[in-house]
Amino acid sequence: MKVLVTGATGFLGSWLTKKLLDEGFDVAVLIRSKHKLAEELPGLQVEAREGDVTNLDSVQKAMTNVQGVFHLAGLVAYTRSERTAMERVNVLGTQNIVTACLEARVERLLHLSSVTAIGAGFTPDQVLNETSAYNIKHLNLGYFETKRLAEEHVIDACRTRGLNAVVLNPSTIYGPGDAKKGSRGSQLKVARGSFPFYPPGGVGIVHVDDVVDLCVQAFRHGKVGERTIVTSENLLIQDVFSRIAILAGVKPPSIALPRSVIFGLGHLGDALESVGLKGPINTENAWSSVLYHWFSNEKARRDFGFNPKPADAALEASVRWIKDNGLLK
Repeated sequence: MKVLVTGATGFLGSWLTKKLLDEGFDVAVLIRSKHKLAEELPGLQVEAREGDVTNLDSVQKAMTNVQGVFHLAGLVAYTRSERTAMERVNVLGTQNIVTACLEARVERLLHLSSVTAIGAGFTPDQVLNETSAYNIKHLNLGYFETKRLAEEHVIDACRTRGLNAVVLNPSTIYGPGDAKKGSRGSQLKVARGSFPFYPPGGVGIVHVDDVVDLCVQAFRHGKVGERTIVTSENLLIQDVFSRIAILAGVKPPSIALPRSVIFGLGHLGDALESVGLKGPINTENAWSSVLYHWFSNEKARRDFGFNPKPADAALEASVRWIKDNGLLK
C-alpha cells in the first residue's frame, strides 16, 4: 500500500516512517523541500513529495496514487504570538488533509491528535478518557484549542462526509531524539542539572516505540471516527524531573514552585510578549504546568491489546540519546 506521511521529519514522524518501511509500506513523505530529504531522513527509501499542509493545492498533488495517509504534521507552541501560526498548521492544515483525502478517495487516514484535545484535570484525582467532555475551553489555551478543533474536523468528516479515519491521542512522548523538539527546553535543563525547580502538575508518559506501533495497528484495525488515548503512566512533573536528573547523573530539582509564583511569572511574560519581548514563561505555560494531564489507556488495552513500556524505559531512552549526542554539556 502506498501511504503519505505528513510531519515525517519530526521526532515521532521519523520513527513512524521507519516503522512503516519495516512493515512493508511504500512510503511517500510530504516535505517542504526535497533537497532536505537526505538530511532529515538519512538512509530511508522514501519518495519525497514537495508541499505544505497549509497549501491545499500542494496537498492535493501529494495525494496522487496514495491509498493511505498518516497525518502527523503539527505546530507545538505556547505563546499568543504563535496562535495564528498554530491555527494555520494545526487547524487549516488538517482541514486541507481531510479535503484532499476525500477528493482523492483515500482508503484510510490516521490523524495524530493529542491528549490536549481531550482536556486536562485540575486536581490529581481527575483521570480523563476518550469520552470525557472538553473541560478547559474557558482557559483559551492556543495549542489545546487548535488540536481540539483539528480533531473535531476529522471526526465530523467521518460522520457526515464518509471519511474513513481514525484518531490517536498520545500523551507526552519520550524516546531517542525527543530532546530535538523545541518544546523540551526544561527537559534538557533538568538533565544538565541547571533547573532546580518543579511545578505542581502532572503528565502522562509514553515511549515513542509504543506510539508508532499503535499508529500502525490503529491504521489497520481501528474503528472509523473513534479516538484512542496512547499513554503508559501518569506521573507528577516532580517525579518526571527527578527520574530524568537521576538518569543523567545530576541532582534532582528540589524547589517546589507555588502556583502563585508560576502565574505571577506567567502574567509578567504576557506583558513582555505584548511589547515584543520574551519572559521566562507566559500564562499558557503556567496553566500547562499546573494542570494534571492524566489519562486512561483502558480503551487502547481493550481494543488493541496495548501493553506499553513503563515510563522509566521511555525516560531512560531519552536521556541515553541526550548523553550519546553530547547534549549534557
